[in-house]
Amino acid sequence: MSKLSKKQFLENYSSFPEFHKKLLEQGGIEWKQLIKHPQDYYVANSGSVPGFIFYNDTIQFAKRHHLKILQILDEYETECGKLENKPSPTDETQYFNWLAWFAWESMMSEVISFIEG
Repeated sequence: MSKLSKKQFLENYSSFPEFHKKLLEQGGIEWKQLIKHPQDYYVANSGSVPGFIFYNDTIQFAKRHHLKILQILDEYETECGKLENKPSPTDETQYFNWLAWFAWESMMSEVISFIEG
């Protein structure tokens, strides 16, 4: 079970360990619970991730980490293709909210791979 520790994930598996640490803190879900039921917490807009429910949380987080999220998004789109239907930056609320959710779900993909590995 020690291989499923948050420390092991961040040190040996995470592609962005410092940022993922911040995402996990913002998410507000106990690591033990997150790895027990990762699919329950994968989709950030489901309301199951306490730190990513309200606009004032998601927008503030995405603005604070805007460049890092754009870097992750760029890497994702380079590997997987361009995402369609991204909100326009002119609609700041939807844009930053979507970026926060994208960051969470991107990290959760890595968490699930870590668990299944």
